[in-house]
Amino acid sequence: MKKFTLVLAFAIMVSITDLYSQNRSIQFIDKPWSEILAQAKAENKLVFLDAFASWCGPCKWMAANIFTNDSVADYFNSTFICVSLDMEKGEGITLRNKYQVRYFPTLLFINQDGEIVHQRVGAARNPSDYISMGAIALNPQENLQSYMKRYEAGEMSDAFIQAFLQHLAEAYIPVKTVLQKYFAGKSEADLFSRPCWSIIVKHVDDMNAPQFEFLVKHEEEFSKLYGKDSVFNKISEIYLTALVNQTRTALPTDTMYKIMKKKILESGFEGATKVIFASDLNMYQMHRDNQKFLDLAYDGLEKFYHDDYQVLNTLAAEVGQMCQDKSDPNSLKYLEKAKSWCRRSIEIKSEPANNDTYATLLLQTGQINEAISYEKTAISLGKKFSVPTDNYENRLKNMEAQQK
Repeated sequence: MKKFTLVLAFAIMVSITDLYSQNRSIQFIDKPWSEILAQAKAENKLVFLDAFASWCGPCKWMAANIFTNDSVADYFNSTFICVSLDMEKGEGITLRNKYQVRYFPTLLFINQDGEIVHQRVGAARNPSDYISMGAIALNPQENLQSYMKRYEAGEMSDAFIQAFLQHLAEAYIPVKTVLQKYFAGKSEADLFSRPCWSIIVKHVDDMNAPQFEFLVKHEEEFSKLYGKDSVFNKISEIYLTALVNQTRTALPTDTMYKIMKKKILESGFEGATKVIFASDLNMYQMHRDNQKFLDLAYDGLEKFYHDDYQVLNTLAAEVGQMCQDKSDPNSLKYLEKAKSWCRRSIEIKSEPANNDTYATLLLQTGQINEAISYEKTAISLGKKFSVPTDNYENRLKNMEAQQK
Protein backbone atom coordinates (compact mmCIF):
# COMPACT_ATOMS: atom_id res chain seq x y z
CA MET A 1 0.00 0.00 0.00
CA LYS A 2 1.37 3.36 -0.91
CA LYS A 3 2.19 5.72 1.90
CA PHE A 4 -0.53 8.28 2.58
CA THR A 5 0.71 11.78 1.94
CA LEU A 6 -0.82 15.10 1.00
CA VAL A 7 -2.32 15.20 -2.44
CA LEU A 8 -1.31 18.86 -2.93
CA ALA A 9 0.04 18.36 -5.76
CA PHE A 10 1.83 17.02 -2.66
CA ALA A 11 2.65 13.83 -4.36
CA ILE A 12 6.24 13.93 -5.46
CA MET A 13 6.24 13.28 -9.17
CA VAL A 14 9.02 11.07 -10.49
CA SER A 15 10.77 13.03 -13.20
CA ILE A 16 11.27 11.13 -16.38
CA THR A 17 14.99 11.18 -16.94
CA ASP A 18 15.74 7.68 -18.16
CA LEU A 19 15.90 7.47 -21.92
CA TYR A 20 15.39 4.24 -23.79
CA SER A 21 16.15 5.44 -27.29
CA GLN A 22 18.41 3.18 -29.31
CA ASN A 23 18.79 2.55 -33.04
CA ARG A 24 15.53 1.03 -34.24
CA SER A 25 11.92 2.13 -33.94
CA ILE A 26 8.39 0.88 -34.53
CA GLN A 27 7.52 1.27 -38.20
CA PHE A 28 4.03 2.78 -38.27
CA ILE A 29 2.04 2.30 -41.47
CA ASP A 30 0.24 5.26 -43.04
CA LYS A 31 -2.79 3.89 -44.93
CA PRO A 32 -6.59 4.23 -44.83
CA TRP A 33 -8.10 2.14 -42.02
CA SER A 34 -9.85 -0.22 -44.42
CA GLU A 35 -6.52 -1.06 -46.03
CA ILE A 36 -4.92 -1.57 -42.62
CA LEU A 37 -7.56 -4.18 -41.73
CA ALA A 38 -7.13 -5.84 -45.12
CA GLN A 39 -3.38 -6.07 -44.55
CA ALA A 40 -3.97 -7.52 -41.07
CA LYS A 41 -6.18 -10.19 -42.58
CA ALA A 42 -3.70 -11.00 -45.35
CA GLU A 43 -0.84 -11.35 -42.85
CA ASN A 44 -2.99 -12.91 -40.11
CA LYS A 45 -1.90 -10.31 -37.55
CA LEU A 46 -3.48 -8.00 -35.01
CA VAL A 47 -3.34 -4.25 -35.55
CA PHE A 48 -1.56 -2.25 -32.87
CA LEU A 49 -3.06 1.24 -32.79
CA ASP A 50 -1.32 4.02 -30.89
CA ALA A 51 -4.19 6.46 -30.33
CA PHE A 52 -2.65 9.81 -29.40
CA ALA A 53 -3.30 13.55 -29.30
CA SER A 54 -0.80 16.17 -30.40
CA TRP A 55 -0.93 17.98 -27.04
CA CYS A 56 -0.42 14.81 -24.94
CA GLY A 57 2.90 14.88 -23.07
CA PRO A 58 2.98 11.16 -22.18
CA CYS A 59 2.24 10.35 -25.83
CA LYS A 60 5.28 12.33 -26.94
CA TRP A 61 7.47 10.73 -24.28
CA MET A 62 6.36 7.25 -25.28
CA ALA A 63 6.99 7.97 -28.95
CA ALA A 64 10.49 9.25 -28.20
CA ASN A 65 11.57 6.72 -25.58
CA ILE A 66 9.55 3.52 -25.96
CA PHE A 67 8.74 3.20 -29.64
CA THR A 68 12.46 3.79 -30.35
CA ASN A 69 13.60 1.01 -28.03
CA ASP A 70 15.22 -1.84 -29.97
CA SER A 71 13.44 -4.66 -28.12
CA VAL A 72 10.02 -3.01 -28.35
CA ALA A 73 10.55 -2.07 -32.01
CA ASP A 74 11.70 -5.56 -33.03
CA TYR A 75 8.80 -7.24 -31.24
CA PHE A 76 6.05 -4.95 -32.51
CA ASN A 77 7.38 -4.74 -36.08
CA SER A 78 7.50 -8.52 -36.40
CA THR A 79 4.25 -9.26 -34.55
CA PHE A 80 1.68 -6.56 -35.38
CA ILE A 81 0.51 -4.19 -38.09
CA CYS A 82 1.45 -0.94 -36.37
CA VAL A 83 -0.50 2.31 -36.79
CA SER A 84 -0.18 5.64 -34.97
CA LEU A 85 -3.05 8.12 -35.39
CA ASP A 86 -3.89 11.54 -34.00
CA MET A 87 -7.43 11.07 -32.65
CA GLU A 88 -8.28 14.69 -33.33
CA LYS A 89 -7.49 14.72 -37.04
CA GLY A 90 -8.76 13.02 -40.19
CA GLU A 91 -9.69 9.36 -39.88
CA GLY A 92 -8.54 9.45 -36.27
CA ILE A 93 -11.73 11.30 -35.34
CA THR A 94 -13.87 8.50 -36.76
CA LEU A 95 -11.83 5.82 -34.99
CA ARG A 96 -11.91 7.79 -31.75
CA ASN A 97 -15.70 7.63 -31.80
CA LYS A 98 -15.81 4.02 -33.00
CA TYR A 99 -13.49 2.76 -30.26
CA GLN A 100 -14.63 5.27 -27.61
CA VAL A 101 -11.15 6.64 -26.97
CA ARG A 102 -11.41 9.05 -24.04
CA TYR A 103 -7.88 9.17 -22.67
CA PHE A 104 -4.42 9.60 -24.15
CA PRO A 105 -2.42 7.66 -24.88
CA THR A 106 -4.73 4.70 -25.50
CA LEU A 107 -3.06 1.59 -26.92
CA LEU A 108 -5.41 -0.71 -28.83
CA PHE A 109 -4.96 -4.19 -30.24
CA ILE A 110 -7.56 -4.83 -32.95
CA ASN A 111 -8.37 -7.99 -34.86
CA GLN A 112 -9.00 -8.38 -38.58
CA ASP A 113 -12.72 -7.71 -38.10
CA GLY A 114 -12.01 -4.37 -36.47
CA GLU A 115 -12.80 -5.57 -32.94
CA ILE A 116 -10.75 -4.57 -29.90
CA VAL A 117 -9.17 -7.63 -28.32
CA HIS A 118 -7.07 -5.74 -25.78
CA GLN A 119 -6.34 -2.20 -24.66
CA ARG A 120 -4.29 -0.20 -22.20
CA VAL A 121 -4.23 3.47 -21.26
CA GLY A 122 -1.12 5.36 -20.25
CA ALA A 123 2.60 5.42 -20.94
CA ALA A 124 4.37 2.83 -18.81
CA ARG A 125 8.06 3.59 -18.21
CA ASN A 126 9.48 0.10 -18.65
CA PRO A 127 9.89 -1.20 -22.21
CA SER A 128 9.28 -4.76 -21.03
CA ASP A 129 5.74 -3.75 -20.02
CA TYR A 130 4.89 -3.13 -23.68
CA ILE A 131 6.18 -6.51 -24.75
CA SER A 132 4.19 -8.18 -21.97
CA MET A 133 1.12 -6.20 -23.06
CA GLY A 134 1.53 -7.41 -26.63
CA ALA A 135 1.87 -11.02 -25.46
CA ILE A 136 -1.35 -10.71 -23.45
CA ALA A 137 -3.16 -9.25 -26.46
CA LEU A 138 -2.12 -12.29 -28.52
CA ASN A 139 -3.30 -14.76 -25.88
CA PRO A 140 -6.95 -15.70 -26.54
CA GLN A 141 -7.30 -16.82 -22.91
CA GLU A 142 -5.81 -13.72 -21.29
CA ASN A 143 -6.69 -10.66 -23.36
CA LEU A 144 -9.46 -8.23 -22.44
CA GLN A 145 -11.87 -9.54 -25.09
CA SER A 146 -11.59 -13.04 -23.59
CA TYR A 147 -12.30 -11.75 -20.09
CA MET A 148 -15.28 -9.75 -21.32
CA LYS A 149 -16.80 -12.87 -22.86
CA ARG A 150 -16.15 -14.96 -19.74
CA TYR A 151 -17.75 -12.29 -17.56
CA GLU A 152 -20.79 -12.07 -19.81
CA ALA A 153 -21.08 -15.86 -19.59
CA GLY A 154 -21.37 -15.55 -15.82
CA GLU A 155 -17.89 -16.40 -14.54
CA MET A 156 -17.49 -14.84 -11.08
CA SER A 157 -14.71 -16.66 -9.24
CA ASP A 158 -12.48 -14.56 -6.98
CA ALA A 159 -9.37 -15.13 -9.10
CA PHE A 160 -11.19 -14.34 -12.33
CA ILE A 161 -12.76 -11.13 -11.01
CA GLN A 162 -9.43 -9.94 -9.62
CA ALA A 163 -7.76 -10.39 -13.00
CA PHE A 164 -10.74 -8.95 -14.90
CA LEU A 165 -10.82 -5.83 -12.72
CA GLN A 166 -7.11 -5.34 -13.31
CA HIS A 167 -7.64 -5.51 -17.08
CA LEU A 168 -10.48 -2.99 -16.84
CA ALA A 169 -8.49 -0.64 -14.63
CA GLU A 170 -5.51 -0.70 -17.00
CA ALA A 171 -7.87 0.15 -19.86
CA TYR A 172 -9.57 2.93 -17.85
CA ILE A 173 -12.90 1.15 -18.22
CA PRO A 174 -15.31 1.80 -15.30
CA VAL A 175 -15.44 -1.09 -12.83
CA LYS A 176 -18.44 -0.02 -10.74
CA THR A 177 -20.93 -2.42 -12.34
CA VAL A 178 -18.56 -5.39 -12.04
CA LEU A 179 -17.88 -4.55 -8.39
CA GLN A 180 -21.58 -4.32 -7.61
CA LYS A 181 -22.29 -7.69 -9.21
CA TYR A 182 -19.34 -9.34 -7.48
CA PHE A 183 -20.11 -8.04 -4.01
CA ALA A 184 -23.84 -8.77 -4.41
CA GLY A 185 -22.92 -12.43 -4.15
CA LYS A 186 -20.89 -11.99 -0.97
CA SER A 187 -22.02 -12.22 2.65
CA GLU A 188 -20.71 -9.87 5.33
CA ALA A 189 -18.40 -12.65 6.50
CA ASP A 190 -17.03 -12.96 2.95
CA LEU A 191 -16.03 -9.27 2.94
CA PHE A 192 -13.33 -10.02 5.51
CA SER A 193 -11.69 -12.58 3.20
CA ARG A 194 -8.36 -11.82 1.56
CA PRO A 195 -9.77 -11.83 -2.02
CA CYS A 196 -12.43 -9.27 -1.04
CA TRP A 197 -9.89 -7.18 0.84
CA SER A 198 -7.57 -7.21 -2.17
CA ILE A 199 -10.38 -6.03 -4.45
CA ILE A 200 -11.43 -3.32 -2.00
CA VAL A 201 -7.84 -2.05 -1.75
CA LYS A 202 -7.20 -2.00 -5.50
CA HIS A 203 -10.55 -1.06 -6.98
CA VAL A 204 -13.03 0.48 -4.54
CA ASP A 205 -12.65 4.27 -4.72
CA ASP A 206 -16.10 5.64 -3.82
CA MET A 207 -16.68 6.83 -0.25
CA ASN A 208 -20.37 6.03 -0.68
CA ALA A 209 -19.80 2.44 -1.83
CA PRO A 210 -21.35 -0.09 0.58
CA GLN A 211 -18.06 -2.00 0.77
CA PHE A 212 -16.20 1.12 1.81
CA GLU A 213 -18.79 2.01 4.42
CA PHE A 214 -18.48 -1.56 5.73
CA LEU A 215 -14.69 -1.15 5.88
CA VAL A 216 -14.99 2.06 7.92
CA LYS A 217 -17.54 0.48 10.26
CA HIS A 218 -15.29 -2.56 10.82
CA GLU A 219 -11.93 -0.80 10.69
CA GLU A 220 -10.69 -2.54 13.84
CA GLU A 221 -11.46 -6.03 12.52
CA PHE A 222 -9.83 -5.33 9.17
CA SER A 223 -6.80 -3.86 10.93
CA LYS A 224 -6.28 -7.06 12.91
CA LEU A 225 -6.43 -9.08 9.70
CA TYR A 226 -4.45 -6.90 7.31
CA GLY A 227 -2.51 -4.38 9.37
CA LYS A 228 -3.50 -1.05 10.89
CA ASP A 229 -1.42 1.04 8.49
CA SER A 230 -2.85 -0.62 5.38
CA VAL A 231 -6.43 -0.10 6.52
CA PHE A 232 -5.79 3.45 7.74
CA ASN A 233 -4.11 4.37 4.45
CA LYS A 234 -6.94 2.94 2.35
CA ILE A 235 -9.65 4.78 4.26
CA SER A 236 -7.62 7.99 4.17
CA GLU A 237 -7.02 7.62 0.44
CA ILE A 238 -10.72 7.20 -0.36
CA TYR A 239 -11.85 10.12 1.79
CA LEU A 240 -9.11 12.42 0.52
CA THR A 241 -9.72 11.51 -3.12
CA ALA A 242 -13.44 12.24 -2.71
CA LEU A 243 -12.79 15.63 -1.14
CA VAL A 244 -10.13 16.65 -3.67
CA ASN A 245 -12.33 15.61 -6.59
CA GLN A 246 -15.15 17.74 -5.15
CA THR A 247 -12.96 20.84 -5.02
CA ARG A 248 -11.50 20.55 -8.51
CA THR A 249 -14.35 22.62 -9.90
CA ALA A 250 -16.18 23.81 -6.78
CA LEU A 251 -15.37 26.85 -4.65
CA PRO A 252 -14.12 26.43 -1.07
CA THR A 253 -17.57 27.48 0.13
CA ASP A 254 -19.29 24.69 -1.80
CA THR A 255 -22.11 23.15 0.25
CA MET A 256 -21.41 19.58 -0.88
CA TYR A 257 -17.79 19.90 0.23
CA LYS A 258 -18.94 20.91 3.69
CA ILE A 259 -21.42 18.02 3.79
CA MET A 260 -18.69 15.56 2.82
CA LYS A 261 -16.37 16.87 5.51
CA LYS A 262 -19.12 16.58 8.10
CA LYS A 263 -19.80 12.97 7.07
CA ILE A 264 -16.12 12.10 7.38
CA LEU A 265 -15.82 13.71 10.80
CA GLU A 266 -18.89 11.82 12.00
CA SER A 267 -17.65 8.49 10.61
CA GLY A 268 -15.57 7.73 13.67
CA PHE A 269 -12.40 7.36 11.59
CA GLU A 270 -9.45 8.45 13.72
CA GLY A 271 -7.69 9.98 10.73
CA ALA A 272 -10.64 12.21 9.78
CA THR A 273 -9.09 15.50 10.90
CA LYS A 274 -5.83 14.69 9.10
CA VAL A 275 -7.70 13.94 5.88
CA ILE A 276 -9.64 17.20 6.09
CA PHE A 277 -6.47 19.15 6.86
CA ALA A 278 -4.79 17.70 3.78
CA SER A 279 -7.82 18.35 1.62
CA ASP A 280 -8.21 21.96 2.78
CA LEU A 281 -4.53 22.61 2.08
CA ASN A 282 -4.92 21.14 -1.37
CA MET A 283 -8.06 23.21 -1.95
CA TYR A 284 -6.44 26.50 -0.93
CA GLN A 285 -3.48 25.80 -3.17
CA MET A 286 -5.74 24.83 -6.07
CA HIS A 287 -7.72 28.07 -5.72
CA ARG A 288 -4.53 30.09 -5.13
CA ASP A 289 -5.63 31.34 -1.74
CA ASN A 290 -2.07 31.65 -0.48
CA GLN A 291 -2.91 33.34 2.80
CA LYS A 292 -5.28 30.63 3.97
CA PHE A 293 -2.83 27.99 2.77
CA LEU A 294 0.01 29.57 4.75
CA ASP A 295 -2.05 30.00 7.91
CA LEU A 296 -3.40 26.46 7.83
CA ALA A 297 0.02 24.93 7.18
CA TYR A 298 1.61 27.12 9.86
CA ASP A 299 -0.85 25.94 12.50
CA GLY A 300 -1.33 22.30 11.56
CA LEU A 301 1.44 20.71 9.54
CA GLU A 302 3.59 19.58 12.45
CA LYS A 303 0.58 18.12 14.22
CA PHE A 304 -0.24 15.77 11.37
CA TYR A 305 3.07 15.29 9.53
CA HIS A 306 5.77 15.66 12.16
CA ASP A 307 7.42 12.40 11.09
CA ASP A 308 6.89 12.59 7.31
CA TYR A 309 10.11 13.98 5.88
CA GLN A 310 8.76 14.17 2.32
CA VAL A 311 5.66 16.20 3.19
CA LEU A 312 7.67 18.47 5.49
CA ASN A 313 10.12 19.19 2.68
CA THR A 314 7.44 19.60 0.03
CA LEU A 315 5.49 22.11 2.11
CA ALA A 316 8.62 23.97 3.13
CA ALA A 317 9.51 24.43 -0.54
CA GLU A 318 5.95 25.54 -1.31
CA VAL A 319 6.04 28.18 1.42
CA GLY A 320 9.39 29.39 0.10
CA GLN A 321 7.80 29.92 -3.31
CA MET A 322 4.84 31.79 -1.80
CA CYS A 323 6.94 34.08 0.40
CA GLN A 324 9.37 35.68 -2.01
CA ASP A 325 8.01 39.20 -1.48
CA LYS A 326 10.48 40.67 1.01
CA SER A 327 8.30 43.74 1.48
CA ASP A 328 5.60 41.58 3.10
CA PRO A 329 6.17 41.80 6.88
CA ASN A 330 4.64 38.36 7.42
CA SER A 331 6.94 36.55 5.01
CA LEU A 332 9.70 36.04 7.58
CA LYS A 333 7.24 34.41 10.00
CA TYR A 334 6.25 31.76 7.47
CA LEU A 335 9.80 31.28 6.18
CA GLU A 336 11.07 30.62 9.71
CA LYS A 337 8.34 28.03 10.17
CA ALA A 338 9.24 26.44 6.81
CA LYS A 339 12.87 26.28 7.90
CA SER A 340 11.85 24.40 11.05
CA TRP A 341 9.95 21.87 8.90
CA CYS A 342 12.98 21.44 6.69
CA ARG A 343 15.32 20.93 9.64
CA ARG A 344 12.98 18.23 10.90
CA SER A 345 12.88 16.65 7.45
CA ILE A 346 16.68 16.51 7.32
CA GLU A 347 16.77 15.12 10.85
CA ILE A 348 14.51 12.25 9.79
CA LYS A 349 16.28 11.53 6.51
CA SER A 350 18.93 13.76 4.97
CA GLU A 351 18.49 13.77 1.19
CA PRO A 352 19.59 16.01 -1.69
CA ALA A 353 16.10 17.52 -2.01
CA ASN A 354 15.56 18.64 1.57
CA ASN A 355 19.11 19.99 1.92
CA ASP A 356 18.55 22.00 -1.27
CA THR A 357 15.23 23.31 0.03
CA TYR A 358 16.81 24.32 3.32
CA ALA A 359 19.64 26.07 1.50
CA THR A 360 17.11 28.04 -0.55
CA LEU A 361 15.17 29.06 2.56
CA LEU A 362 18.37 30.10 4.34
CA LEU A 363 19.27 32.28 1.39
CA GLN A 364 15.82 33.88 1.47
CA THR A 365 16.35 34.82 5.13
CA GLY A 366 19.82 36.26 4.53
CA GLN A 367 21.92 33.39 5.93
CA ILE A 368 24.13 33.01 2.90
CA ASN A 369 27.05 31.15 4.50
CA GLU A 370 24.74 28.51 5.96
CA ALA A 371 22.90 28.32 2.63
CA ILE A 372 26.12 27.55 0.79
CA SER A 373 26.98 24.84 3.29
CA TYR A 374 23.66 23.04 2.86
CA GLU A 375 23.73 23.42 -0.92
CA LYS A 376 27.12 21.72 -0.93
CA THR A 377 25.61 18.93 1.15
CA ALA A 378 22.78 18.58 -1.38
CA ILE A 379 25.34 18.23 -4.18
CA SER A 380 27.42 15.73 -2.24
CA LEU A 381 24.37 13.57 -1.45
CA GLY A 382 23.17 13.87 -5.03
CA LYS A 383 26.42 12.47 -6.36
CA LYS A 384 26.42 9.76 -3.71
CA PHE A 385 22.94 8.58 -4.70
CA SER A 386 23.28 9.25 -8.47
CA VAL A 387 20.74 12.09 -8.42
CA PRO A 388 21.18 14.85 -11.05
CA THR A 389 22.88 17.84 -9.43
CA ASP A 390 22.93 20.42 -12.22
CA ASN A 391 20.27 22.61 -10.61
CA TYR A 392 21.96 22.38 -7.21
CA GLU A 393 25.32 23.36 -8.70
CA ASN A 394 23.78 26.33 -10.51
CA ARG A 395 22.18 27.52 -7.29
CA LEU A 396 25.49 27.14 -5.47
CA LYS A 397 27.23 29.31 -8.08
CA ASN A 398 24.57 32.00 -7.64
CA MET A 399 24.95 31.85 -3.85
CA GLU A 400 28.73 32.12 -4.04
CA ALA A 401 28.42 35.07 -6.44
CA GLN A 402 26.15 36.86 -3.95
CA GLN A 403 28.60 36.10 -1.14
CA LYS A 404 31.30 38.01 -2.96
